[in-house]
Amino acid sequence: MRVNIDISQIQKVVQMLVEEEGQESVVITPEQYIDLLKFTDYNGKLVQNMKQFRGKRIVIDGDLSLRNTDANNITNITVNGGLDLSYTLVNSIEGLIYNNISTYGTPYEKIQIKKQRQIELAKQNDLRQEDEWNLETATSEIAILANVLFEYLTSSFGLYEAKEPNHDARLQELYDEKERMEEIERETEDNENLMDLEAVEEEIEELEKRIDLYNLVYDYKYYRMRVFYVLTNDLEESKERWAVGDNYDTHMSAYERIDELIDDIGMKGFNQSFVEDYIDIEELKETFREDEENNVRENLEDYFDEDDFEYSDPKVQERIDELEARLEDSEIDQEEADELNEELDELKDSDKTIPENLIEEKVENLISDLVDDPMSVIENYGLEIENYIDTQGFKEGLLQSDGIGHTLNSYDGSDETIEFNDETYYILQIEG
Repeated sequence: MRVNIDISQIQKVVQMLVEEEGQESVVITPEQYIDLLKFTDYNGKLVQNMKQFRGKRIVIDGDLSLRNTDANNITNITVNGGLDLSYTLVNSIEGLIYNNISTYGTPYEKIQIKKQRQIELAKQNDLRQEDEWNLETATSEIAILANVLFEYLTSSFGLYEAKEPNHDARLQELYDEKERMEEIERETEDNENLMDLEAVEEEIEELEKRIDLYNLVYDYKYYRMRVFYVLTNDLEESKERWAVGDNYDTHMSAYERIDELIDDIGMKGFNQSFVEDYIDIEELKETFREDEENNVRENLEDYFDEDDFEYSDPKVQERIDELEARLEDSEIDQEEADELNEELDELKDSDKTIPENLIEEKVENLISDLVDDPMSVIENYGLEIENYIDTQGFKEGLLQSDGIGHTLNSYDGSDETIEFNDETYYILQIEG
């Protein structure tokens, strides 16, 4: 449908272009090019065939967006910027020069996807010919995981039906029969033949949807797991993506995912009562130990009773005990008693201190009281909680609490397990 536009504007553009005749290229703005496209119902070839453009290259000075238009036959232009052809009718980008391009939702993209699928299917056919994933001879991780997923999809999950050994031969028979019936249909109007043709096509469609091991295509790594999708022989690619891993790789993947979460949101992003269970109390105590110990040693009188003090020199107490025992002897005379009391008074003025075990006990009690509410003390003292978490214990606890699916699978939070060759494997549908 022709779009109503201001013809005077087109005439101004054309006049400007006429003035540039004789040049190898013609520079116009994105808006001017779009106006010309509107005038030609978005047919780029018609624009190119205008007298002022024949034999010349159109240069668009700036970003050009034709998104959600009927643009087609866009050719022989240079865009000094980005070119957005998303959701247009463009089926080729030959002859286009640009800084970057988007062709999402175009016939061109569909053509490229089909070509890529043909390439992938050819690769899988090569693997099939060599039977590369036969577990009797294959030992690669991808081969094992492909077999695990195939077992899951065709048995446990039941989304696909497995191809039987005779199906390829049967398909070839059906292709030949279809070709014969289509020839009859072109030459006659045999309704019975038409019904038979429909039945053949239905059987072909059913068999083409069946898969064997090599219809699984390895796509990419998901942490330590491997991701596959299904590509059937009719070039239909599944939207689903399945990540597969053994018990060890799956759990390691989950721990890596938790590490990412910790980096992204920090420990404060998790449930705080849960985080508190994994605070390393001993590590937190060590933060305050030196200061508390210095405080106690500098203020012994404030923390201990008189009875807790002991003489710094152990021999002093031994001599005091000897003197006091001698003074209790009723047979000593007054002169000796006076001498003993004088020595006793001098000894009692000797330096005193608190035993190390009492100091250590007091410091430990003070620190324990201080960190009785670890979350509060971390917050009140402006400490980084990440420095006081038993990270491995936290990750193990979080994984045990949330499960593999919730931790690793952002698509739907689910996970499945399958026993294969006496080992446990995890399967996550991460797209679909």
